[in-house]
This record gives sequence, structure tokens and C-alpha cells, in this order.
Amino acid sequence: MAENPNFGVVWRGYHRGQVEQCLDELRAELAEAKSGHEAVVSQVEDLEKQIAVLLEDNQELQAALDRVCLAPIEADGLTERLRHMMELARLEATEIKATAHAQRVRDEKRRKQAEQDFELAMSARRREALREIEAQKAEAAAEAERVLAEARERSDEAESVRAHILSQLEAANKVLEEDRVAAES
Repeated sequence: MAENPNFGVVWRGYHRGQVEQCLDELRAELAEAKSGHEAVVSQVEDLEKQIAVLLEDNQELQAALDRVCLAPIEADGLTERLRHMMELARLEATEIKATAHAQRVRDEKRRKQAEQDFELAMSARRREALREIEAQKAEAAAEAERVLAEARERSDEAESVRAHILSQLEAANKVLEEDRVAAES
């Protein structure tokens, strides 16, 4: 967006084309910011889906582990290798769960930060646009006051010239009247 659009002053208000162009630029920036926001939201949603899939897989693994653990098996029947594999599976499931949770927390923070950044940017742009509009209004008011003062001054000058012409006209009429009276006598 232009830093200072400098709208041209027309007879009343602002130059409509310049104001519309400025508004179009602001709308384009807003659309771009919304598009970026939507992309971030879409990415967060994709990551949430991945987390949901990982959590579901983890629940399935946990259920399978629970079934295996609940079945009465003689301690002598389990080999050391099987116990080790079960422990590794449990550790891996715990690690996957922790990673998914951490990723979800990070994604949520990024989403919130993107929303805050978007709001701050839009708020700053709104404030800047309002400041520019107020400055333009002040300039327009000052220009209108200057034009009014100039018009009053010219009106006063015209009135002074009119009064002078009337006094000369009256003097000329008086001379003509005197000449007419003198000519009749």
C-alpha cells in the first residue's frame, strides 16, 4: 500500500478515484493476509490429522499389548527375547505418543502466533489508514478555510470597488445635472 496516498482535493471531499484505489489496495492486502492465514490453518489441520492417526495407531498398539498382557501366560513360557520385544514396543509407543503430543503443542502455538500476527498487522494497517485519512481531512479543512478566507477578501475588494464606482457615478450624475441646469438657464 502507498505510504501516503495524498488524495487530491476536489470541490467537496476527496478525489473518489484515489480513495477507491486506496481501498482496493487495502482489500488486496487483507485478502493476501487471509490467504496466508488460511494456509497456516490448513497446515495445522493436516498436522492434527496426522496426530490423530498416530494416536489411533498408538491406541491399537496399547490395546494389543493389553490383550497380550492380560492373557495368563506362564512366566516360564515367555522367552527373554519376547519380553525384550514387548518392552521395546511399549517404549516406542510411549515415544510416538510423546512426539505426537509435542508436535501438536508446537502446531497449536504456531497457529495461535499466526492468528496474533495477523490481528496485529491488520490493526496496525487500520490505525495507519485512519491516521492518513485524518491527516487528509485536516489538510482539506485547512485548504477549505484558506479558500474561504481568500473568497471573503475578494468579496470585500469587489464591494470596495463597487462602492467607489457608485460614488463616481453619483458624482458624474451630479455634474451632468449641474450642466443640464446650467444649459437650461
